[in-house]
Amino acid sequence: MELINRKSLLFAQSINIPNFGTVYPPKLRDFLEFDYGKFKSSFSVRKELFIDNTNGDYDKIKDFDVLIFSNMIESLIQSLKLLYKTDNVKLETPKKDDIDSIQISIESNDNIYYINRNNYTEFADMVLIILHEGNNIADEKVKKELTEIELKMERKKREFERKKRLREIEQNKDKDQIGIFDLANYLIHMDSKYTYDNVLDLTIYQLINSYQIYHQKENYDLFVKYKTNGNFKIEDELKHWFFNK
Repeated sequence: MELINRKSLLFAQSINIPNFGTVYPPKLRDFLEFDYGKFKSSFSVRKELFIDNTNGDYDKIKDFDVLIFSNMIESLIQSLKLLYKTDNVKLETPKKDDIDSIQISIESNDNIYYINRNNYTEFADMVLIILHEGNNIADEKVKKELTEIELKMERKKREFERKKRLREIEQNKDKDQIGIFDLANYLIHMDSKYTYDNVLDLTIYQLINSYQIYHQKENYDLFVKYKTNGNFKIEDELKHWFFNK
């Protein structure tokens, strides 16, 4: 089961997220001025990337807490303004010493929605799907218990990702900002129907989806060319690009 209707993503429709209201998939044009790296990072904060899971308070800490103490709250507010197409987004801190009371209010379409430590991750996961980054399939399978060895491997993997993420932040890398405009440049030179003007009106989902399909088709056409050439012996098979999803 899809968490977000794929047709809405493909055809750039507004998306209603239960309990969070209607959001509008961002377009490439939106990031001519607003940094896409900061936008995506606002919804990518996961505590395992920042905190050692051997920390005694690890289970008590939530992703939203990390976002607040990483000074990323302003980026999240600006990102929410873009998503909801409203300036009525503000941080509310009724009890400064009580992290449970900290929330972001969004006034949109005559309704008010709240992002807080109890629902940030749920909302952020949906936004990543809209950016063609997350998993759009609801996992209905019961997760199996990990063996002790698998748990150790998982801890090492998380620790590696955490240190890698910290290095990238320290070095102020902006791979995403470069990436989305590189994808646009690729499409412009792959198909004459894309121009420097109209490519800006693609949503990020459409941009990445189009790039992936063109890239798969390009690889498949090259494979067929070599496969049917008597000068090359290729025994492998490659699934047709249309079904390679």
